[in-house]
Amino acid sequence: LLSDCCESRRSAMGVRGLQGFVARICPDACKTVDLREMAEKHRTDHPDSPPVIVVDAMSCVRRWYTPESWVCGGQWREYLAILEDFINAFTAAGIKLVFYFDGVVEEKKREEWIKRRMKNTEEIATLFRFIKTHRKQPGREMFVLPSALPTFTRFALKSLGQKTVCTLQEADFEVAAYGLQHNCIGILGQDSDYLIYNTCPYFSIENLRLDRLVTVMYSREVLCHVLGISLTHLPLFACLLGNDIVPESLLEGFWHKCLTTSPRRNSSYNRRTNILLSVANYISKIPCSYSSLKHLEEMLPLGSDKSLLYRGVNSYLLPGQQSPWIPPNVINCQMSSLQQQSALCQDKEIFQVTCFLKLNDHFIAMTTQWKLVMMISLFLKCQVGQVMGSSSCVRQQPGPEMYFPCIIRFPMFMNSKVFLAGKPLIYCVSALLIDTVHRKYDIFVELVLISNDPVTDCSFHLLSSQVCRYWNSAKMVSLVLASGPVPHSERVCDGCVDGRPQIVQIARHTQGMQSREMSMPAHHMARVLGNLLLAKEQHIQSENYSIFNILSNGEIECSNSLEDDYDREIPGQALIYRPARQHIYSILLESGKGGAYPLVKEWFVYFGNPLKEPELIQPVQPPVTGGTPSLKTLWFAKGPDVEKQRYSTFLACFHLQDEMEELQALEAPVAGFCCLLAYLMMQVSSLSLEDLNAFLALILCLKGKSAAQLTGLQLAQVDSRGVHLGAVLIRGLTTLLMANSACGFPFRMDDLMPWAVFDGKLFQEKYQQSHRGCSVEELLEGNVS
Repeated sequence: LLSDCCESRRSAMGVRGLQGFVARICPDACKTVDLREMAEKHRTDHPDSPPVIVVDAMSCVRRWYTPESWVCGGQWREYLAILEDFINAFTAAGIKLVFYFDGVVEEKKREEWIKRRMKNTEEIATLFRFIKTHRKQPGREMFVLPSALPTFTRFALKSLGQKTVCTLQEADFEVAAYGLQHNCIGILGQDSDYLIYNTCPYFSIENLRLDRLVTVMYSREVLCHVLGISLTHLPLFACLLGNDIVPESLLEGFWHKCLTTSPRRNSSYNRRTNILLSVANYISKIPCSYSSLKHLEEMLPLGSDKSLLYRGVNSYLLPGQQSPWIPPNVINCQMSSLQQQSALCQDKEIFQVTCFLKLNDHFIAMTTQWKLVMMISLFLKCQVGQVMGSSSCVRQQPGPEMYFPCIIRFPMFMNSKVFLAGKPLIYCVSALLIDTVHRKYDIFVELVLISNDPVTDCSFHLLSSQVCRYWNSAKMVSLVLASGPVPHSERVCDGCVDGRPQIVQIARHTQGMQSREMSMPAHHMARVLGNLLLAKEQHIQSENYSIFNILSNGEIECSNSLEDDYDREIPGQALIYRPARQHIYSILLESGKGGAYPLVKEWFVYFGNPLKEPELIQPVQPPVTGGTPSLKTLWFAKGPDVEKQRYSTFLACFHLQDEMEELQALEAPVAGFCCLLAYLMMQVSSLSLEDLNAFLALILCLKGKSAAQLTGLQLAQVDSRGVHLGAVLIRGLTTLLMANSACGFPFRMDDLMPWAVFDGKLFQEKYQQSHRGCSVEELLEGNVS
């Protein structure tokens, strides 16, 4: 589901055409290097730190999946062995690997994500036509990743003892930042954005020879020499060629101007190559300054959003870096916030958001503002821990996990001001409520946020969507949001460069909240925030599946599967598993006043869904005797009774709560598989006894087979319906993972992995044998016991 949203790799893969340009036009920028030698040099130069390579895993999965069979659902044990060999090659050379995975589809990429999904749908339809015609798998030129491969790759690497990070946004920025901050010997991937970031060296996964640990290292310096620009120009160069922020459609006129005036245009080159050379020639002649960037923004047809270039260039700047294209004070502000520095940035635009926290019969237990500081500090240390220092908190774009300098004022304490630099808004507000006790004071809190981005929208959206749902308690906390620019006399600093558009934007975002009073019990606020923090930490550490995105954004995605859209007897997997997901949503999202649940936005690919907008899905309570346990119980409570509750709640998501005793008697992987199979038989009326026997023969025969035995299995032909059913089963395993995460892990995640219960070729063999009418003894390979 969630990580599969990026199944065919991030849509743009950096700057279109740049990787090929480097290979064809700048061969000197492609240097063959020996990673063993580089690691040895690093050890000599830095004896106290081991050599580390940070891996952009999403650009590597296609290279890693080398099993011959890929249409039947995946050769998972063979794939696991391949990953282990990959790791061992680097370990033998003393090189540590850190793997990064995309965790979300960012909203700015949604349109491109949809286009890619539609293209994948056409490719899969062509693939099924080939299989039906030729009854075999096509060549590698039609290769499609097995369903859910990135998701299970993440868990596979973790099971192999590797450090894996699942990001809260697309991974390229965090990969580049990690490489720079941790003095890595390089980045391993295949994304031309790593030529733009000013970070550690960029190594090619496509050119990697694993047996010798030799690959190609791309040189930014040589690329700049060929283009006639400097490293400083690269972020602007990328933006003017079109990237994730600046659409190519807005640049056609600019490219035409560059092409007609450039002396570097070459008739032997294709148009894209000439555009790259001409744009580089243009920007090499303009001063490196913010005023030059503003001039370009005025010249380009950017419509109402004149900050596109600014945001685009800024997106390539890593923590601690500055650029002449961006005012240095803006960079310093972001740097200090992201690195959680304690000193107030100078010359920043300040925007004020006012919160009225009215505690009926509650009061924060303190007598001076210093107790608040101590309480917040203690809360942050105890609750946030390593999450505050995680790589997910280094993104320059705003989000609820970011750290914003703020000032808290208490009118009840005359002239009292508490400055909390670099503390996240969500933690500051929750800290105010975390230890409420009693009595009748109203607390007026002013939060002054220092930023040039509309941070309030992101932060308060999280509060309003996840916390302010609780209306049915006598002891309520009323939260009213108001906004407005800080009066000049109250500004801590002045002299912001071009900050007014950001002020207007923030005011527009928060205007709708000013008349809305949102109430929640204080203990609910603390509990929900605690759940979010745990889910976020597990998400980053690749320990749960999809939970944080549902809790924080109420949104979930799922990419294409190898499904035959013309086989109408089998519904799309998105529809098959929707009832189970609705139960999972209800476990995660506690109901509000009147028992109503917030709707969940689903972006799922299946036949008949045009993906014009998300489908709004209503959570549905699972049939749990005595009612659904709270997340506090499922996630934090201990004891045998709680273990039983976790297991029964998990089964209730699939309407199997009455089969608990029988399932618990089985080995855990078999129990999970049987749970999934029983659910499929209930949901898909077209499944036959032959289908059931094929699935059962698969799980019973798989146990004793090694990766080598499965690799040697040969199929005379491939059945298209068997391909479809294999993909449906694999997607079911991801649904089991989500239910397991929501219910507090009644199963070990390793027990629900495909290499424990599935093999594509073996299933095809059993499917075809069953539908030919083979005996039970033949299906079970003589092991009828």
